[in-house]
Amino acid sequence: MFNSFAIAVALAVAIAFANPTFAHSTIKSTVPASGSVLPSSPTRVEITFNEPARLTRAVVVGADKVERRLEISPSGSATTFFLEQPALKRGRNEIRWKALSRDGHPIDGSIVLVIKADAIPSAALEQDRGH
Repeated sequence: MFNSFAIAVALAVAIAFANPTFAHSTIKSTVPASGSVLPSSPTRVEITFNEPARLTRAVVVGADKVERRLEISPSGSATTFFLEQPALKRGRNEIRWKALSRDGHPIDGSIVLVIKADAIPSAALEQDRGH
């Protein structure tokens, strides 16, 4: 009898902690999307998380391998953050970010954007396709 009760309690705890609400924050979307090829630097980059987080650091590394810190707004906890005037250079640019999820765990990731003078902006491609 005790073994059945202990197993039932253990199973209930395992199921409770398997719930997605206990997962760390993740990126829901970015604008422009990671992997985009653009004709020029966007005026801002938008990062949206699936739940409130605190974006603590954002840097861009271009083809020259020089790391440059980007300004983040808003400061504090939010679901959407903006990196204003990232001034991305021609070629591959990697925006590396660090954040704290709502549960306090550190998370990080990157967004890759390519600046190519003859590229067709992603928005123009979507309009041409009738979306």
